[in-house]
Amino acid sequence: MLFHITKNYRKSDMEIILRAIRRKHGRIEKVKKLLQVKKCAQPEIGEAFLYYLASDDNIVEEVIIEDRKVLNALTAKRFELIEFLNKNGPMPIKELAERVGRDYKNVYDDISALNRYFILNSIRYGRESVPVGVIESVEIKV
Repeated sequence: MLFHITKNYRKSDMEIILRAIRRKHGRIEKVKKLLQVKKCAQPEIGEAFLYYLASDDNIVEEVIIEDRKVLNALTAKRFELIEFLNKNGPMPIKELAERVGRDYKNVYDDISALNRYFILNSIRYGRESVPVGVIESVEIKV
């Protein structure tokens, strides 16, 4: 069973990623060297960031997951969060929980589960975690 997920990173998403990376690592040249030398915790974000530096378009990422356990991460409440983020753009988890009227811990757990399977990507922005990217499609192939 394959899960094929298509994500789109808007300019606003990439600006958040850019500011978070600059805050953590400083200059762009240092970031490029880190991505070449070390294994990045989220290589797809690093690649997307480097692509962003050379592109004027939105960035599209495709993720293929072969693990059936991903079905556990795809609940109705989590799809509601994905739809809300798609419509309203990136925001800190605390603000997201307030705006959808849910408990912070439950929203945090849902975002963490979606991150675990690369359905969403969250960027550490200061003390907050901000989910970024628009999920355009989720296909399940048997």
